[in-house]
Amino acid sequence: MVVALLAAGIAACGPAQSPAPEGSTASPSSAAPVTPPPLQTTVILGDGRPSTLPEVQERQERIAAALQAPPFILRRDGLDARIEAAQEAVVADPRVQRQIIAPSGEPYRAEVMTVAEARPGDIPPALAGRCGPGTCVRVVVFVYPTNTTVTAIVDDRAQVLDVQALADAQPEIPEDLAALATKIAISDPQVAAAFDGLTPDAAMAAMSATKTALDNTSCERSRHLCVAPVFTWGTSALWTIVDLTDFKIVAATTWTDQGQSGRRRVYSEATLQDAAVAPLCDTPQRIERDGWTASYLLTSSDGLELRDVSFQDRLLLRSVKVVDWHVGYTGRDDQRVGFSDAIGCPVFSSAAVIPYGLPSIEATSEGGFQLVMTFRSPNWPNPCNYQYSLSATFAQDGALTVLAGNEGRGCGVSGVYHPVLRLEPAEGSQLSSWDGSARTTLMTEGRAEWPAGGPQRIEVASEDGAGLAISPVWGDAGLAYVYWSQAKDAEGRGDLPSIGQCCALDFRQGPETFADPPEPLGSTPVLWYVPRIENAERERCWADSAIENGEIVVQVWPCSSGVVVK
Repeated sequence: MVVALLAAGIAACGPAQSPAPEGSTASPSSAAPVTPPPLQTTVILGDGRPSTLPEVQERQERIAAALQAPPFILRRDGLDARIEAAQEAVVADPRVQRQIIAPSGEPYRAEVMTVAEARPGDIPPALAGRCGPGTCVRVVVFVYPTNTTVTAIVDDRAQVLDVQALADAQPEIPEDLAALATKIAISDPQVAAAFDGLTPDAAMAAMSATKTALDNTSCERSRHLCVAPVFTWGTSALWTIVDLTDFKIVAATTWTDQGQSGRRRVYSEATLQDAAVAPLCDTPQRIERDGWTASYLLTSSDGLELRDVSFQDRLLLRSVKVVDWHVGYTGRDDQRVGFSDAIGCPVFSSAAVIPYGLPSIEATSEGGFQLVMTFRSPNWPNPCNYQYSLSATFAQDGALTVLAGNEGRGCGVSGVYHPVLRLEPAEGSQLSSWDGSARTTLMTEGRAEWPAGGPQRIEVASEDGAGLAISPVWGDAGLAYVYWSQAKDAEGRGDLPSIGQCCALDFRQGPETFADPPEPLGSTPVLWYVPRIENAERERCWADSAIENGEIVVQVWPCSSGVVVK
């Protein structure tokens, strides 16, 4: 997703104005005011009526036409012959058709969201031998009424190799839908009223492609596909929640404070989409160092995935990755808003936060080494921009420490962050929990809440009699939600769509759906670790900019949490 920049004519703080971003132009409407309007004290809900924009009417007509005849699915236009053939094969596949036909026999509204070459990170292990480089295509279909994401893999003969349907999950949306959401927002009179007469434009909107939810609305618990264009003004952010299921404004406004800021540094979008990152999206890279072996790959929207991590020929983990960053804020009147931030490859996915550069591998002072990759919104550290990192530290004693890091700045001073870590041990593993005094063998899927600083850990026994422990690295976390479930292709062995609720402040972070109703855990378990971290202005999960020695420099107050596997 390309995050739009703040209009040049709007004051950043006080009478001083921010410099214009590279390549941007100020709209005529944004030139006059230099004093922010008074903040709203209530959330203004939408009037429930769909937008009357011509673009909305045109899309509604296309949806209606698609529902009149097989395959009943709105498809992507302008594809080349090979990609088009893959799309046609998927929408006609009986397994896909079963997902889009109601028990009454009527078709559900469904739409192809993504159709592109499948990258190695998209392909489940069972299909690895049938999908060579550039041979398979990944097609993602979203079924609106059931909130289901259907992901299919198609080979070079247009044969559908695999279909996975994941309920209560939403895919990354294409650019045309993100642009439509912004148009719906800026055309709404309530949005203009919130700006005291200023007409916002698309150049002021950020996070337009990032899925969201708002309490007590149709988006709550992600029942509808909603996104949140955010319009920044001075030290505040105006949220507009757009329902792309019904093409309407759900919540016209809720404000969050962004904190005081000095001058703002602008980063070039081209820097973030450096072509050097692209090979990492296609080809796993290999680590062989100090007794360690592993590979790593940049996925579509699950960030950097480490695979087959071994120390002295002992396998610790088949896979570890951060599948989502859930960011929740408390707005005025205690309304909760937020994002599900996808991190991933910038050249073919619509991940909201993309790599700033290639990963680095450096020696540590303790004698091991560390792999770090950073993901950044284009205009970080401006408000409503984010920077995340994944670090893996490979110690000389065989301990692997994986941390999800956050360096702000975010859209508010009351942010709560939940990185969703997925860890898959070796096949044939048996999990047990340890609470400091007793060990409990985990036979069925389930979850637990761990208090910060507690002795809890998960122990893993393998078929060869070896064992290891997965323990929390608390860092800045106040508590953690832990889940254990069966390893399934549709539940994270390939690239996952956004799961859970972006704004929930309890266990509803997504993995709980994989463990409810609980099934036997079996010998192919997966562990999910989701710490809760609260930001604090100029203390943690925060970034800003200042002038030092005549130069603009970034100030960072980081936060992190994760696990150690040993």
